[in-house]
Amino acid sequence: MERCLLLLICLMLTACGGGSGSGSGGATLGLSERPGNTECLAFEGSGEVQLTPVAPDLSFNRPLLMLPHPSQSGIVYVVEQGGVIYRLDLTTASRTQLADLSQAYPLSTCEECGLLGMAFDPDFASNGFIYLSFTEDTGGGRTSFVARFESADNGQSLRVDGGGALLRTNLLQQSQPFANHNGGHIVFGPDNLLYVGLGDGGSANDPGNRAQDLSTRLGKLLRFNPDGSPNGSGVSGSVPEIYAYGLRNPWRFSFDRQNGDLWAGDVGQNAFEEINRITAGGNYGWRCYEGFERTNNSCGASPDGPFIDPVATYGRSEGISVTGGYVYRGNNIPALQGHYLFADFGSGTLWALAPHGDGSFQRRTLLETGRNVASFAQDNAGELYLVTFSGLFRIDPVAEEIELPQQLSETGCVQASAPWEPADGLIPYTVIEPFWSDGADKTRYLALPDNTRITLDDSGDFALPRGSVLVKNFLLGQSLIETRLFLHNADGSWSGYSYQWDEAGTDATLVDGSRDVPVAGQTWHYPSAGECSLCHTAAAGFSLGLETLQLDTDFTYPGSGVTANQLSTLAGIGVLSEPPTAAQRSARLTRSTDAEASVTDRARSYLHSNCSHCHRPGGTTQSGMDLRFSTPLANTGACGAAPDNTDLGRPGAQLLTPGDAENSLLYLRMLAEAQFRMPPISVLEPDTEGARLVADWINQLAGCN
Repeated sequence: MERCLLLLICLMLTACGGGSGSGSGGATLGLSERPGNTECLAFEGSGEVQLTPVAPDLSFNRPLLMLPHPSQSGIVYVVEQGGVIYRLDLTTASRTQLADLSQAYPLSTCEECGLLGMAFDPDFASNGFIYLSFTEDTGGGRTSFVARFESADNGQSLRVDGGGALLRTNLLQQSQPFANHNGGHIVFGPDNLLYVGLGDGGSANDPGNRAQDLSTRLGKLLRFNPDGSPNGSGVSGSVPEIYAYGLRNPWRFSFDRQNGDLWAGDVGQNAFEEINRITAGGNYGWRCYEGFERTNNSCGASPDGPFIDPVATYGRSEGISVTGGYVYRGNNIPALQGHYLFADFGSGTLWALAPHGDGSFQRRTLLETGRNVASFAQDNAGELYLVTFSGLFRIDPVAEEIELPQQLSETGCVQASAPWEPADGLIPYTVIEPFWSDGADKTRYLALPDNTRITLDDSGDFALPRGSVLVKNFLLGQSLIETRLFLHNADGSWSGYSYQWDEAGTDATLVDGSRDVPVAGQTWHYPSAGECSLCHTAAAGFSLGLETLQLDTDFTYPGSGVTANQLSTLAGIGVLSEPPTAAQRSARLTRSTDAEASVTDRARSYLHSNCSHCHRPGGTTQSGMDLRFSTPLANTGACGAAPDNTDLGRPGAQLLTPGDAENSLLYLRMLAEAQFRMPPISVLEPDTEGARLVADWINQLAGCN
């Protein structure tokens, strides 16, 4: 009972204050110094990813491509530049030869020539069509071909005619003025159409300005029907198959298997390598631009574009030739979910582009492979591979055994002899508007590795260093029921774990998976680690409440008894790399229960805290709503919008109907049956007060502006 009373007093203290902060300007700090922390840490690891050799006993000669059989698990095809295609059984590490085009055709042997691409028809199971992209020496020059071949035995061999020649149907034939920049990659998109990439024809600086010339296929991404007839984007020009243009030499492009986005690596000249996200009709700038910079080249009749900027670039100090990859959608490396992986052929550096909620991406190095990365591959499960001149590799998480302590008292995040008290290295904090947790009260703590700091992005979201741990206690009445640890692991991933307190309140035990337990007259849900990730989204910065919108408020620190502004305190004790700027502190949430505040600020704060971690750009929901506090109502995608999936049996209901909460699903789903209720995770008790607030806000709206 004494422990529970102490916790209750702490909760009451953390609820004190709420103004803009007596600590603003650094006059008052809630803590005198930053506590040292060497115990409450996430797990260490040796790096982001590792490469696992695939069929290491087999050698390949300049392999450029690997792709899976459309339906047979464990069967992949390895394409060599010299013309050989192997059918490789990964389960036995054995291979057979599908074909050798060099024995059938005069393949070009220049550095960027030869067999460059392969794709299976979407209806391969019924028609057996396989498409190949290659360059041949024809007369005095080189010609790029895309041709269709046939397999009658499910991809074990290619059919031949009565004279023994391969059955071949040419779909595209393009003469090449120079030996380089042949492109050659081919992919079927989610629309079941064939996409073909061709470089600008070669030489330097695109001497014919072909990438901007819509009367030629060179420097373009093309789109065809499976029979080879044009199916471009409607770009005004004389070549109807043009889908996008302004490319120098697109070396590997792919579709995001989740949303259909088309990503491409475009090889630069002397300054920058590019990653582009390709859209129909887009002009990607070459030869007018290289990366984000204007070149000295003339650009013909349209020197000002419009041009589409690359998503990311890198310079010559980091590599010489980009190899486009894939957006990772596998399950083995959760930290990379939704990240675009690519590499450099020269330096062998493997990077990831991590998406941010504002549509931007941050590049980081995953591994220095030391290998010539010619291509990426994606298997049918979404796992990624590297095709290098020195072998084939699967991209795997770093092998490290992770064993969580079974008892909370053993984690280093609490006092071992009194686990209801935080460890000395933890920093307490509170949020202005808490996430609804079935009526539970919460106390929150932050643990950072020594000699590390938190950085803030432009929106004021906290980026915590790896090794950090967030600790949250849940109480019903005066009793501790759960403690959650949220860890920023060494591989860049975040993982959450729940500990269930015993009835005596002496210690808590790690929950295996999820669990529903009767507690204090209600059912309490202990979430699994996977469920934690559903709310702690990458788009929201994983840590959720740690943002200036939530922390720019006074807080009475339990250890010191001093009331001070949290942001000023964190900056003053050296936790933040830089103090928040005026722009980052230009807005703050309002407590939804603050009767003196406007109903609009209260409701929008509630929606920000409870909904915007998913409902924002880059979020995990299929809905297009953006419920962040900073987003104007007219731009949220909710006002006057039709439902994304269910209308809860109310025909004509909208996501938000101004002046009519009873026909607004934003309100109705807060009180709906469990399978339709929002938020969808760990909400067994509907928040009736929060729902009433949202209803009052909607009912007083006169429109969407």
